[in-house]
Amino acid sequence: MVCMKRIMVLGLMVLMAAVAIVWAQQGKAPAAVYAQYEVRSVFPRETSPAMYEQVSQQELQSMATQGWELVSVTPYVYRNEERGSAANNRPAVTQTYPAYFFKRVKLLKTETVSLVPAHAP
Repeated sequence: MVCMKRIMVLGLMVLMAAVAIVWAQQGKAPAAVYAQYEVRSVFPRETSPAMYEQVSQQELQSMATQGWELVSVTPYVYRNEERGSAANNRPAVTQTYPAYFFKRVKLLKTETVSLVPAHAP
C-alpha cells in the first residue's frame, strides 16, 4: 500500500514537471526574423564558339533602377589570343569577361485595404 502511494506521488510529480516545462516553453520570445533576399547573376554571353560579349552598361544600369544591389564582380571567362606571327614568338593577349552578382530585399505581397467604407444598403 505504501509502495502504491509512493508511485502515485512520484507519477503526479513527473506529470506536474512535464506540464511546467510545456508551459515555460510557450512564454519564450519569438524566433528572430531575418530579411529575405532575392539574388541574381549576370554572365557574359557567348556569341559564337569561344567568342564572348561583355555585359552591357545599359543592362547593369537597368538592374540598379529595379532595386538590385551589386554585391560582387568576378572574372568569369578568360580568353587568350595569340597575336603576331610565329617568327616573333606570338605574344598572348588575355581578355577577361566579368560576371556580376546582385541582391535585393524580397518584396512581400500585401493585401490592399480600402479606406473607403463599404456601401450600406
